[in-house]
Amino acid sequence: MTPDQPRLFFLGATGYIGSQFLASAKRDASLYAKLKEFALVALVRDPDNAKAKQLQEVWPDVVLVKGTLDDLEIVEDQVRNATLTFNAADCDHVSSVQAIVTGLQKRSAEHPSDPKPLYIHTSGLGILSDNSRGEQLPADRIVVHSDTRFKLGDFPPTNPHHAADRIVHAAGAQKDNAIRAVSVYPGVVYGIGEGITTYGPTLKFLGAMYIQNGVAGTWGPGQNALSVVHIKDVGSALVKIFKLATEGAKDVDYFISSSDNIVLKRFTEVVGKVFQAHGLLQDGEPEPFPESVTNSFGDYGWSIFGGNFLATSDNLKAQGWEPTETAKVTIWDALRIQAEEFATAYKASRS
Repeated sequence: MTPDQPRLFFLGATGYIGSQFLASAKRDASLYAKLKEFALVALVRDPDNAKAKQLQEVWPDVVLVKGTLDDLEIVEDQVRNATLTFNAADCDHVSSVQAIVTGLQKRSAEHPSDPKPLYIHTSGLGILSDNSRGEQLPADRIVVHSDTRFKLGDFPPTNPHHAADRIVHAAGAQKDNAIRAVSVYPGVVYGIGEGITTYGPTLKFLGAMYIQNGVAGTWGPGQNALSVVHIKDVGSALVKIFKLATEGAKDVDYFISSSDNIVLKRFTEVVGKVFQAHGLLQDGEPEPFPESVTNSFGDYGWSIFGGNFLATSDNLKAQGWEPTETAKVTIWDALRIQAEEFATAYKASRS
């Protein structure tokens, strides 16, 4: 890294989405050439652990900065010294998002003649939740949202991701110490990735809950539907978004989704039957979690696991992107395989 080389500060580079982006970017000649102009600086918990070593193999010139999202001074300082910041880490970590925005605004103030610093923020479609509490709604009450009409203020401030997204959207609209802000909203991401972290958090989280509570549980009746997208399509979408952003396209929000969706009860049934076959559950049939379980997650749990959130990626499709991998490998094909692997690994860890 040279003193005058532009920097890309990357949060979540070894994660499921972040490392898939790097894998996808390396296959795109023009974006790869553009990214190689930057000094890639990655925040990692431990520069000596296996994932950090893998990141160095994937991107040999990467500069590793030791820290976590709770190290707000480190985050702010790194952003302040970067021309481009990409956050694929915890989108609900409000204090780190605020530190990022503060760093961006300080950079803007200190370099008024330079292009505005660019921030690409990964959020999620849970922001769209209708909070139906798992009930099956009439078809005319279920909304399929388009990113071309998306306005954050149309959704309850208690919805998932809203608190952090408000900070990003407000900063992007601010005239003084102006920044560029692009928010990205994937649906439920599934499938085996090509990056350092190959599996996403959804099955890990819910699978562990099913086993811990002895029931394949839903929030309420579990009739709510969620947009899904394969991890490889998320990678290709991010490649498209990065190219548009670095080429100076208008900053807009992007939904990353497909026409496919899952009803939570069916998701739970598929996983529950696999777990029952492996002896991890006595009964694999889905049933609502008791209040003692759902209450511990509060409104957030009901929004993200008990609401409908369906969307179309109209901004991306206008640029020629299509979720091709989602069409080839459905959520149900992937889920059975991943549930089998989860169950096998879980039993091995207990033996």
